[in-house]
Amino acid sequence: HPQLAARLHCDRLTMAALAAALATAVSAYNNGMGERPPMGWQTWCSVGECGEDHCFDGQIRAMADTLVLSGMKDLGYDWVVLDDCWHPTRDNATAELVPYPRFFPDGMKPVIDYVHSLGLKFGLYTSVGDRTCHGGWSPGSFGHYERDARTFAAWGVDYVKIDYCGSHDSVEGHRNMSRALNATGRPMSYMLCRGPYQQQDHWGYAPGIAQGWRATGDHHDNFASVRQQVEAVRGKASWSGPFGWAYLDMMMTGGQGCKDQCVGPESDQGHCNWTKPEHCPGMSEEEYRTEASLYVVVSSPLMVGTDIRLMTPIMKELLLNKEAIAINQDYKAVPGDAMPSCHGSSQEAWVRRLSNGDSAVALTNWGNHTASLAVCLDAIGWTHGETAGARNVWARQSLGTFSRRFEAKVRAHDTLLLLLSRTGAAGSPENKVAVAM
Repeated sequence: HPQLAARLHCDRLTMAALAAALATAVSAYNNGMGERPPMGWQTWCSVGECGEDHCFDGQIRAMADTLVLSGMKDLGYDWVVLDDCWHPTRDNATAELVPYPRFFPDGMKPVIDYVHSLGLKFGLYTSVGDRTCHGGWSPGSFGHYERDARTFAAWGVDYVKIDYCGSHDSVEGHRNMSRALNATGRPMSYMLCRGPYQQQDHWGYAPGIAQGWRATGDHHDNFASVRQQVEAVRGKASWSGPFGWAYLDMMMTGGQGCKDQCVGPESDQGHCNWTKPEHCPGMSEEEYRTEASLYVVVSSPLMVGTDIRLMTPIMKELLLNKEAIAINQDYKAVPGDAMPSCHGSSQEAWVRRLSNGDSAVALTNWGNHTASLAVCLDAIGWTHGETAGARNVWARQSLGTFSRRFEAKVRAHDTLLLLLSRTGAAGSPENKVAVAM
């Protein structure tokens, strides 16, 4: 539906465009998993720098404990997902996957059972080709799709992330693994990490076989990477929805782990000290706020890739905010997209119309200096008259009622995340709320 993408970028988003977005929202393959965007913790940048990616029995149990004890589970963060970190080999006799014994001395099932005992769900990683992406020293699932699917089901896996590395990576491999997982009879979220679908209209074959698919490449702990992530879903809001979510890569909130946590080679011969949580941030607090704001508005799954055992103030602000989570988890609403924030303006906002009639608006200052940013109700398709109530989501602060236009000063690389709600008050056309952040 190229006409929809064009409407989302024109100067005026009409009600006809909104109706079209709702009518064309993705109808994804539904195996009962993924009605809402998943939320949880993932290993990739939590110990050592991003890409070091080793994980350990005790670490996984500790992270699961933290999800519960910190209150994150009660907020919806109920996934524990292993990335390309468990470094399996294949049993010489059965060809079944065996986790690296130094990392998981008792195997994988006891760890999964522990995660389940806390009321959490468990996911892990494989590749559609014959090798995984982390150095190519772990086997992928090519030639073993049915066997690996049966292994995952027997272990109690709830979520399989499949990468696109090694020889024999193919679309047919993606399809074969989907069929193999379904054949086990155990519902598992099937999450594509990358593949040809990323360059295809409406994400190509992905919605027909998976509950989620990554929209772009790896996310790293820098501000340029944040922009690259969100640009991958620009103009594609209606291509995602219940049981089929385009997702941005793991969130870097609070900062990746530190280089000195790991010694030796990046292979499974290396050693990482997971017992002491650390952060070595690559971004400022303002930049992490922008990352979180945009992930929330585009309804990306919220998978935290950093160490949640050491919750810094910015992590608490962004990850524990019930209002932001409610915006992200409103699965009945079309995910947000970019549009001009006011008619005739070069500024834009990322806007999501929520199922209750409210709108979430992210005003991002991509520049290097504080700037005044504005949003105009008519430009974003507000349908509740010429007034709205405004609330600063991150500050959890009401900003009062405004008429037609809202303006605020926003610091460099920061984002003001607004929740606009209907109001019965008839504001003066000249009235303008101005705030600074």
